[in-house]
Amino acid sequence: MPASSKEPTLTRSQTRAQPAQQTRRAATQNARTKAKAQPNVGTRSAVASRQRPFTRSLAAAARAQQGPPPTPPKPVSPIPLKPESSTTSTSSDTWSSPAPSRGFSIDEETEDELYPQRQAALSDLHELPTVDGACLRELYRDVASDRRINAFLSKTSLYDSEKRLWVDILQAGSNLKTALIKIVKTIIEELGHSKGVRDVMDTSNIELPHIDDPTQTSKPDIAIQASGPSFSAPRGTGTIGFSNTASVFDVRCDAAVRDCHIDQLAVYNRQIFFHQLNRIFSRSLLITETRVRLVHCDRSGGYKTDWLNIHENPATLIRLILGLSSPREAVLGLDTSVQWTVRNGVKVSGTITTNDASQKRVKYRLAMDEPYFVSQSVRGRGTVCWVARDKAGKRILIKDAWRTDVQVPEYTFLEQAKGLTGVAQMLSVEDDRIQTRTLRPDTFDLDARDFYNRTMCRVTMACYAAPLHKFKSQHQALAAIRDAIQGHWNLLQAGILHRDVSIDNILFGQDDADPGHRGVLIDLEMAVSTGGGPTSSVLTDNPMGTHLYQAVSVLRSGTEERFLIPVPHDYLDDLESFFWILCHLIYGFDGINHAAPDAFSHRSFLGQIDDPDTMMATNRKQIYFMKEGPAVCKPPSFWSHASVELLERFHSYMSPMVIAKFDSRAESEVAVVETLQDLYGNVHRHYADVIGLFDVALEKLAKPGGDAPYDQAPAVPRGPVTPVRPNLKRSYDNPLNAPPKRQCFGIGLPL
Repeated sequence: MPASSKEPTLTRSQTRAQPAQQTRRAATQNARTKAKAQPNVGTRSAVASRQRPFTRSLAAAARAQQGPPPTPPKPVSPIPLKPESSTTSTSSDTWSSPAPSRGFSIDEETEDELYPQRQAALSDLHELPTVDGACLRELYRDVASDRRINAFLSKTSLYDSEKRLWVDILQAGSNLKTALIKIVKTIIEELGHSKGVRDVMDTSNIELPHIDDPTQTSKPDIAIQASGPSFSAPRGTGTIGFSNTASVFDVRCDAAVRDCHIDQLAVYNRQIFFHQLNRIFSRSLLITETRVRLVHCDRSGGYKTDWLNIHENPATLIRLILGLSSPREAVLGLDTSVQWTVRNGVKVSGTITTNDASQKRVKYRLAMDEPYFVSQSVRGRGTVCWVARDKAGKRILIKDAWRTDVQVPEYTFLEQAKGLTGVAQMLSVEDDRIQTRTLRPDTFDLDARDFYNRTMCRVTMACYAAPLHKFKSQHQALAAIRDAIQGHWNLLQAGILHRDVSIDNILFGQDDADPGHRGVLIDLEMAVSTGGGPTSSVLTDNPMGTHLYQAVSVLRSGTEERFLIPVPHDYLDDLESFFWILCHLIYGFDGINHAAPDAFSHRSFLGQIDDPDTMMATNRKQIYFMKEGPAVCKPPSFWSHASVELLERFHSYMSPMVIAKFDSRAESEVAVVETLQDLYGNVHRHYADVIGLFDVALEKLAKPGGDAPYDQAPAVPRGPVTPVRPNLKRSYDNPLNAPPKRQCFGIGLPL
């Protein structure tokens, strides 16, 4: 499953082909109304890990973090963003003095030790739009009544109702944080009903470790320490970490506050997401002696509010504190359908509730001894895969993911894939659990170009074994790829193109699985319907997948491509992705389940084809296809002659088709049509030939000594290659053998 945060790779015409604004607003209102009946998801109007393996090796992930000094973060959306509004409310309830100067200069930012944290957070979440701070008055209206708040304000010595001032804050001077801690504690104790499950902590000198980068830590000024079914004590000797934090507050003086301080809240929110896997949203506050701002983060990114005067709006400040420290986990933004039993700060057991095949609610036991798969980003699909057991003790996989409005739900394809070998099998689905647009205030622009509403869906599937990179033998690894290719062919014949083939999307079957079930292709979130043909007619703005596994043609596509004729993602691109998976295995591992230490260095083959620069990655893959192969680019000696020979023959088989397709795109539209017609006419043969290559290798590996290291074995002869434009009469009895009868390639020409 992919670990990236990429936005939906859909055409701009698709993205903007949404209902008219009036219709969309009506739909939003309906969704918000529905959310009131779902207090477990923490909507605005409601009552309100473990690390997943990367799609490339950890060495590659570390390599990607190296490079030149940080540069100022920029929105990573492929669509130009609307300029952020700097308008501030001029009502008497909103602090209206001139705002402080904007942020650090670029030089100051680069030298700031926290700058890389903010850069990573904004790269993930994108630039957070600003909304009117007046929306804070409505955010937690139901956490305390006006009567209770007014009674508190009238009797407390903390607030002067006549002068409309928080007394201790204005008298605090340099002790502003201490004064705020006193106020927060008093509000929670007298109005919070927390019953000892929430505590206010001064964490300004406590390092809270980051889960995605152990070298990074955060020290928010104030943290709300929490205990309960969703919280656990941090690892190590510390008593507080992001795993048992409900929310955090930072404190700054008006004269010193900068934009970078509000961005730092996004860092905290992101870490709360990573440590608390059942998070739906997270929020935090930046408070000065006169005003407050809030940052909200969810799977669509987030938003930040404008400043709001805390002296003129004491009830709002009280509700913000109560909402962000609420003993009700749903109000905090946690999904209460996932709960744990916690003993001495450790989660010892857990349950997850969803729908069964008859749409009845059912509760499964979480398998606490097995790791969860978690996406390493907040914005995006936000995939979390829970391993659980049913009443009979059988392992099942429950997948939570968030899709955009224009995406076809994954369960649609999984329903079509029922009974197909080599493909993950769905048991049940629970759709439309919550939508991110219901988590936005009424003043938020839902038509903003960088906002994509996302809907949470929970799918229950059969559970399989470990991912491909956990192979126990060469035979097991190659058999899994072989059966996954067969599964891909089965999907294509059912009218589905996967489009996200990667090493993490192939799982092993059971140890005693029969051929066809030894490897399983999973994750159909990026799949597309083909209408019975070999490709989709949809041209995407951004390529699917990661550079390491992307086909050459896919790398050179999307809105940034200026020189090649556009073509849709097709089955040949996915077959090529299987080839790069084989390359990852053979060049990336020098032993059983042992990654080669330098496999993803800057100068290594895998490091170069996984280069973040698209042109560099493309050029390196083309050179490997045209001039090298394993005969020149030697694999580690651990691999057997049969495995290396398979790589060489697979290379020889794919190379002419990849080159012909690429060259035709550089030549003319007519050349594209002719080349693809010839290639698509051999779709059956392509799958049969590739699967046959694996069968030959597996037969050799099964012989005594078949997995012995090839070491100094002679160069492997090239295998037979399918003619790029075979002079053969093609049978069109099967629609997959016939040229598609629709407009394609984005050039208005039928095949």
